Amino acid sequence: MSVQAGMIVGIIIPVVVAFIFIIILFKKSLKIIKEREVMIIERFGSFHTILHAGVHWILPFIDRPKTFYYSYYVDTPAGKELRESLNLTRISTQNEVIDLPKQNVITRDNASLFLDAVLSYKIINPKQMIYSCVNLPNILSKLLQAQLRNLAGTLEIDQIIEESHLLNALTGLMNSEASKYGAEIGFVKIQRVEAMSLNQVLAQKKNTELQNKEIIITAKAHKQTKVIQSEGQRDSMIKKAEGEAQEIISKAKGLAQAKINGALAEVRSIKEISRAVGISKDSKLDVAKYILTIKYLDALKFIMGLPQTSTNLLSEETVDLQSLPLFGVQSVAIPASSQFIR
Repeated sequence: MSVQAGMIVGIIIPVVVAFIFIIILFKKSLKIIKEREVMIIERFGSFHTILHAGVHWILPFIDRPKTFYYSYYVDTPAGKELRESLNLTRISTQNEVIDLPKQNVITRDNASLFLDAVLSYKIINPKQMIYSCVNLPNILSKLLQAQLRNLAGTLEIDQIIEESHLLNALTGLMNSEASKYGAEIGFVKIQRVEAMSLNQVLAQKKNTELQNKEIIITAKAHKQTKVIQSEGQRDSMIKKAEGEAQEIISKAKGLAQAKINGALAEVRSIKEISRAVGISKDSKLDVAKYILTIKYLDALKFIMGLPQTSTNLLSEETVDLQSLPLFGVQSVAIPASSQFIR
C-alpha cells in the first residue's frame, strides 16, 4: 500500500504542477482587450505590436505587456488629493477628465486670483504616449498650470470674470503641447474664479476705468476745442486775405478806370478847346501843343512855388539857351525827390 500510495503521489504532483504551469502559460498567452482599450506588447524588451479590442495570443515569457503608471493631484471636497495607478498595462483611448487643484495667478492689473480648472484629454497614439513620457496626467497638469499663469497675465480681472471665453484659448495651447505625447485635449474649462477680496478688486477696477474714461473725455474735449479754434482762425485768415485781395483788385480797377476817365476827359477837353478856338482838322494850329504849353506853365508854377528854389526867367529875344552858362545859370534847384530842368 505504501508503495502504491507513493506512486500515486508521485503521479499526482507532476500532473498538478503541469496543470498549474499550463494555466500560467494560458494566462500569459491569452489577452482579452476590451473596446476603447489597447495594449503595448514588447518582445525581449523592444516594441513588438499593439493589441486592440478582441482576443489575442502572445508568446509567454517572450512577449510581455508594457507597464506604466499614473500619479497626479486632483481637487476634492476634502482638498487636494493624490491619485496613483501603478503597473498599468491597458491604455484607455476614451476621454479622461482631470479636476485639477486651484491655481493661483496674477492678472495684468496685478490682481491675485485662484482659478479652478478642469481638463479633458484622450490618448490618440498609445505608442507615442508610452515611449515619449512618464506619468502623462501629471505632465498635462503642470503644463496647464504654466499656461494658466501665462494667459491670465495678459488679461485683466474683469475680462477673466465677465469674458471667460477668452480662456478657451487654453485648449489650443494645451493641444499643441499634448500632441507631442500622443494625446489630444478635448477642452479646458474654468469652473470657478476666487479671490480674497474680489468685490474690492472689482470696485477698484471700475473706479480706475471711470477715471481713465474721464481723462480720455476731457482730453478729447480739449482737443476738439483746439481744433475748432484753429479752424476758426484759419477761416478768419482766409476771409481776411480774400478781403484784402478783393480790396486791392477793386483799388486797381478803380485806379485803372480813373486813368481811363482822365484820358477820356483829356480827349474831350482837346475836342472842346478845338471847337472853342475854331481849330479844324485842316488847320495848322496844333491843339496838342497848346495843351502841353498849358501843362508846362502849370508845372513851372509848381516849381517856382517850391521852397529853396531860385528861378531866373529870361526872354527868348534876349538870351539864347546856349548862352545861359555865360550868365552863371546852370539849372533850376528843386528838392532831391523831384526832377530838375536844364
